[in-house]
Amino acid sequence: MKVAFLTTRREKPSYRFRVQQFLPYLQGQGVVCDSYIIPRAIIARWRLFRSLAAYDIVFLQKKVLRFCDRRILRLAARRLVYDVDDAIMYRDYGDRVRLSPRRNRLFRAMVRMSDAVFAGNDFICRWAANYSVHVVCLRTVVDTDHYTRRTPGERERIVIGWMGSSSTNRYLTMVLPVLEHLAQTYPISLLVVSDTKTGIDLSRCGTLRVDFTPWDSESEVRDLHAFDIGLMPLPDNELARGKCALKALLYMSSGVPAVCSSIGAVRRIITDGEDGFLAASPDDWHTKIERLIKDAPLRERIAEKARRTVESYYSVAAYAPRMLRVLSTLFNDGSVP
Repeated sequence: MKVAFLTTRREKPSYRFRVQQFLPYLQGQGVVCDSYIIPRAIIARWRLFRSLAAYDIVFLQKKVLRFCDRRILRLAARRLVYDVDDAIMYRDYGDRVRLSPRRNRLFRAMVRMSDAVFAGNDFICRWAANYSVHVVCLRTVVDTDHYTRRTPGERERIVIGWMGSSSTNRYLTMVLPVLEHLAQTYPISLLVVSDTKTGIDLSRCGTLRVDFTPWDSESEVRDLHAFDIGLMPLPDNELARGKCALKALLYMSSGVPAVCSSIGAVRRIITDGEDGFLAASPDDWHTKIERLIKDAPLRERIAEKARRTVESYYSVAAYAPRMLRVLSTLFNDGSVP
């Protein structure tokens, strides 16, 4: 079986976590895997699409294509998989999130033309199911061999961590007043790991100590190991419901107890109070972060259970055989299980 994976950038999280980390397993099972960057230039793009007739399956990640691109790709691809892990049919207008008719029209066309749709969570799965019966929920997972569990140690301050990017920095601002209030009582600091500080309203931090580390793939695991508590605040909107809770999975795999907004995919992943905490209000955030700050044994119990949850249900080791089974069924029968 030969599979061509199409993406816009190999550095993007959706490629790293939904394709790249599965390649060693698939190749070890005899699958020929080739990855291609979709060219911006029209002629180069069409030339690439036509060349994909040599593959048994074409795996297109997230990108929505216009009519001519769709037609050329569909004519070339023997079997086409459309993989999506974000609510791309919605648009953030700054003050509100709403359905984009254009994006939804393109998303619908992509789903209908594909032999199978791989959806990263239940929200996307339900949406895609409006347009196709060939939808499979293949959740975003992490490589627990790479994202190892941290070794806890004594520190002067409890480090509360947040890892994100320019597109999600503004979400952290939601919990800064809670952290500033807690900093008046407890020896805590905030460690931000992101590609930029833009979007974070540091004026709301008050006396809270804030450290910033630029995100880098080489230091990502080490940076996660520096956290004592991990945060994942999200707004209550459709874009947030369409996210796959990757941040929470990274914390949990790394043995970092997580406190997350009770929105979207994370509600399926975390059992509140068992392997993490879910917060639905500022008081929730304050209470649950405070519990973890005050109770080191609780942090370790949560971290241990969180790691087991990821290993059992949300790891590459747990999910790779399923991905292979779905691809093999599509290759052999032209259907999805």
